[in-house]
Amino acid sequence: MPNALVIGLGGVGSVIGRKLHEYDCFERIILADVDPVYAHVLHNTTKRSRFEVLQLNAMETTKLAAALAEHKIAVTLNACNCYTNYSVLEACQRAGSHYIDMAADIYAAPGVKKPQKNSFEAEIEKFNQSFLEKDLAGLLCLGCDPGAVNIFARWAMDRLDTASSIRVLDADNAEVKGYRFAVLFSPETLFEELNAVPYFVKDGKVTGGRPLEAEVDWYRFPDPIGLQKTYAVAHEEGVSLGIHPPFVEKGVKYSVFKYGISDQMVNVAKSIDLLNLDTWKKVKVDGVEVSPIRVATANLPKPAQLGATVDGYSCVGTEVRGTKERKRVEYFIYTMDSHRDAYEKWGYSLTVVQTGIPPALAARLLVTGKIKERGVMMPEALDPEPFMENFSREGLEIFVEKREVERM
Repeated sequence: MPNALVIGLGGVGSVIGRKLHEYDCFERIILADVDPVYAHVLHNTTKRSRFEVLQLNAMETTKLAAALAEHKIAVTLNACNCYTNYSVLEACQRAGSHYIDMAADIYAAPGVKKPQKNSFEAEIEKFNQSFLEKDLAGLLCLGCDPGAVNIFARWAMDRLDTASSIRVLDADNAEVKGYRFAVLFSPETLFEELNAVPYFVKDGKVTGGRPLEAEVDWYRFPDPIGLQKTYAVAHEEGVSLGIHPPFVEKGVKYSVFKYGISDQMVNVAKSIDLLNLDTWKKVKVDGVEVSPIRVATANLPKPAQLGATVDGYSCVGTEVRGTKERKRVEYFIYTMDSHRDAYEKWGYSLTVVQTGIPPALAARLLVTGKIKERGVMMPEALDPEPFMENFSREGLEIFVEKREVERM
């Protein structure tokens, strides 16, 4: 049987590890981290553990590739920060391992923010051919959003004759007890996203807007969340879904990712941006070099510690508008669950669980031959059926709303 490796054992990595351990298609699951304390916790608290723990730095490509080869790793799941993607992709390419991650660098149009391509486009351009030559799959941004929502989009698109727009929508009504302010996933990532230029596709072209000012409108989410003010935010799928060639051929001219964000969160994000604290570029303070974003978020509670304090619901979904047999059709495919229920079942926050289930499922589908695509790609390039058949039974509850409009 094949072996899997999870690198980065925070909350998401731990959920991935637990899910992989449930699957009998893996002989061993290697848990790796530069500081493997949580890896040891997972190993020591798992009955009849098939885990092995390694101390590895995701940025040390040669050592990582050697470990993948030594342990005969069939699939590597990168749950580290996205700045490690190139290193881990390179290690997988050298060692012959499939690759899965949950996020990429924030998209920026070439020549606008950065002088070179970045995000998922650059990863595909750099590694796709070598992965194809080695019969490997590199699945990018396969968490929840991005990830499952991209698969929702593909599932809906496969059922339409034409399509005009794709909106990925994320909102919750969570309340965190005992803290004046808290963030349910990496606060550094959140503030980087909120204050980055939000790119989306409009009128068939990649377009940028002002952070927390572009494409602002209200959206009615399923109860008990209800009406939420949503903002276009920098997210990979906001662009990738609108430029995916098969979607463009069906007529898609608009795609966007939007958060439902509270006024408090908007004000905090704008304050951090105003003070230029949302950067990883180190500055010298009292003779010590520090990253401003790390200082700004240092006193916030760790997301992995919040599960017991969070009440409310989260909804993450994809709205696709188009036509079928000359009828106007709108799909909203979404996952929604209770923060409290997720914590009681998993011991982690719902946001962490939602992110960890899709990559673990993808790893199982890869090694059992259900995912046949090869090369480096975004999730919308995958056949959605094996995922949609399994999401709910794996713990990611999926709902589909369909509305048809017919002329009388």
